[in-house]
Order: sequence, then C-alpha cells, then structure tokens
Amino acid sequence: MKSRSVASAPLLFALFLLPHGALAAKQLYRWVDAQGKVHYGDTLPPEYARQGNAELSKSGRVIKETPPAPTTEQLQALKAAQAREREAREKVEAQRRRDKALLASYTTVDELDLAERRNLEAVDVQIKAHELRMKSMQGRLDALKKQAAGFRARQRPVPPDLSADLSQAQEEIDQLRARIAQANQEKDAIRARFAADRKRFLELKGLAPASAGAAAP
Repeated sequence: MKSRSVASAPLLFALFLLPHGALAAKQLYRWVDAQGKVHYGDTLPPEYARQGNAELSKSGRVIKETPPAPTTEQLQALKAAQAREREAREKVEAQRRRDKALLASYTTVDELDLAERRNLEAVDVQIKAHELRMKSMQGRLDALKKQAAGFRARQRPVPPDLSADLSQAQEEIDQLRARIAQANQEKDAIRARFAADRKRFLELKGLAPASAGAAAP
C-alpha cells in the first residue's frame, strides 16, 4: 500500500506528494488516523474501514464518502430516541382509539353524567354490603370479646377455639375495612375518569367548557 499523511495541507499538495503509481491507480482513498492526521493512499487500511473514509477520483473529487461507524454511546442515544418516538406514536394511537370509543359511546354530556352516576351507584352497593357485613362481624367480635373477658375474670385461660374465633373475626373486619377504603378510592378514580372524558368529549365536539354546565343536570 502506498500512502502519505498530511496534517492540514491542501488536497492538491497531498496528491503531488503521492507516487506516480498512486496517481495512476483507479481509486484513491482519504482517511484520518487516531491522531487526527489526514492520509491519502491507493488502498484503504482495514483498520480504518469503519472509522470514516472517502474515495477520491484522480482529480481529487470525492466519489464516495463513508461515515465512521457509530460509537456505543451514539448507538445507545439512537435507541433511546427511537424508543421515545415509538412511545409518542403509541400514545397518539391510544388517544385516537379512546376518542373513537368515547364518541361511539356517548352523544351528549347528559349521557356521560348518567354513566358516571351508574358507575358510582354500583360501587356504593358494594360499600353498603361491606358495611352491613362489617356491622354483623363487629357484633360477633364484641360477643366473643365478652366471652373471653369472662374467662379472664374467673382467672381461667381463654380456650384456644375462642381465641381462634376472635382472631378470625378481627381479621375479617380488617379485610372489610380495606375493601371499603379500596371502593372509595375506586369512586375517586371513576370521578376523575369521567371528568377527563367529559373534558375530552367537549373538545372533540368543539364545545366550550361553559356548555357542559348548561348541558349537565
């Protein structure tokens, strides 16, 4: 391989430095080494094939330029950018589907309000059932505690089966309390969801927010 290194000389001067054989070659390459020095030669060293190079004509015109292979950091940045673009596209598509379903499900704000009330009422039924069950279990727990207190008053140990019933009743009450709290959180989520749907519905219909108050019961 015949090559010359040039730090900052013009290309014609670099070509002048090349041997006659290199000038007569069909191809001429230009590349940059790790120190930033520019090299010209009739063959491209394999170690520079992925570091960026240019193929030149005999007159020094660039025929083909190969950019350097991306670094690991650049590849990671590219993947991150592609992931962000994909996520953005997915969000747009998901919003389009939600909008389509919203317009297909409701024709007026009144219908949205009615659907919200029905959803809230369904959860209220669950809460009422939990409260009734908890009231019943609380009565049982109080009776069991009274029995246990009687044993302690007589300085007798509480029977194991009574202790087990006490634990079971308290555990069920705790579970019912948790279900009621979860149901109330569900009601908050329903209100938030319908508020967002109502706002979006008005936007899609081209109605001002004030129109919602007039349309709502």
